Amino acid sequence: MYNNIGLMTPRGSGTSGYVQKNLAHIKPTRKQDEFLKEIKAMKENVIQARKKANPEIILHEMKRDIELKKLTLQEELETRGIAEDEIKQRVQRLEEKLKDMLNKGEYQLDHVADTHIKTQRKEEQEKKIGDAFGIDKEQFKPGTAFDFDAEEKTRLEKKVEREMRKAERLIQLKEQKKAEKKRLKELAQQQLQIKDAQERDVKKEESRSRSRRKEKKSKKHKK
Repeated sequence: MYNNIGLMTPRGSGTSGYVQKNLAHIKPTRKQDEFLKEIKAMKENVIQARKKANPEIILHEMKRDIELKKLTLQEELETRGIAEDEIKQRVQRLEEKLKDMLNKGEYQLDHVADTHIKTQRKEEQEKKIGDAFGIDKEQFKPGTAFDFDAEEKTRLEKKVEREMRKAERLIQLKEQKKAEKKRLKELAQQQLQIKDAQERDVKKEESRSRSRRKEKKSKKHKK
């Protein structure tokens, strides 16, 4: 006994008499009610879908960036003391090159400070990931992973669809077997007709040969 804890004597207890940790004790896990409450809270606080990028604002930002590059080039050439006509030609060539890239969809901004551009790049990244994992963005809704009723409904719909496809395949197989059986029957009938025709030809030939022999015998008797 230590500090009034333990047995007065270890005799007959099967222990050493010292206070020890119960290694067989299992810590209580979370109750099912608490788990269901957490799931309900997740279903109620569904993550809202991200707002889509505005392509008009992105186009405006790109055009603005092109004008900024033109002004930067013009100031740099003026600082170097290049002739005004040469400056205009170089700036015009740069503008034509950048606008051609913009029309082809190849133009990229050097800085990504605009929210819409960030959103657009995030959408492109998500599209690549969705295509890789086969996720249909039109059918996918945020938070559906915690909607067990919808998950069960989707699972049952997929099961029914699989059963329908299986039934259709069985019907097709039965029709194919039926068509093959009919074809084999027609082929057997054709072979039987050919065999009957051959037997008739053989009988005709035998009757002709018998008639010819009889004619020969009759001619010999006459002589």
